[in-house]
Amino acid sequence: MFNQVNEGGLNQILTRRLGMQGGASAPGVAPELFPVISLENDRPEWGYLKGERICGRNVTVAAVAGSFSFMQLYLPSTSTEIAVVTSIANTGSSSIGIARGVGIGGGVGGWIAQTVGTRDFRWNGERTSCLLERNSGAALPSLFPAFGLLTTTKLLYQEPIVITPGTSLILFGNALNTAIVAELAWRERPANPGELV
Repeated sequence: MFNQVNEGGLNQILTRRLGMQGGASAPGVAPELFPVISLENDRPEWGYLKGERICGRNVTVAAVAGSFSFMQLYLPSTSTEIAVVTSIANTGSSSIGIARGVGIGGGVGGWIAQTVGTRDFRWNGERTSCLLERNSGAALPSLFPAFGLLTTTKLLYQEPIVITPGTSLILFGNALNTAIVAELAWRERPANPGELV
């Protein structure tokens, strides 16, 4: 049985590269193409054909007396894409908590945007769907329970984290008056049918 998610990606590639119009073309050509594509489908340079952007950014949130430092990688609720965080590195001297957030307006105002760059130079450097923002406030924003902690001895988190529209990945300091210094790497691409529930 042909995998529907791969079929959606194959349809996008064929439509874009061959200028095909009309109905979905993948089911007709899948038996011949799928074995070849499945062997090579992890090559990062092929992601461009499906509209995938490889992104990354170094984030620094300065310490503020009497406040927590935190940042969010937010995908707006109006987006039709998904983002997958591939790694988070703690490059500072303080522990960082990792949690799912409710996005902008989660109890804290004054977000300051940081520019985001793509790591695939075929894309315009600023063409990203995710918003990377930082803040220092008297209280943490609304968070789901933290699922990760990067201490000074555990510097790298490499489990995939999928961000869907209207949600955010939040990194936060575990103590008042501590800075956050981290590096994030993630991928963005259009969602296939059935991926956004």
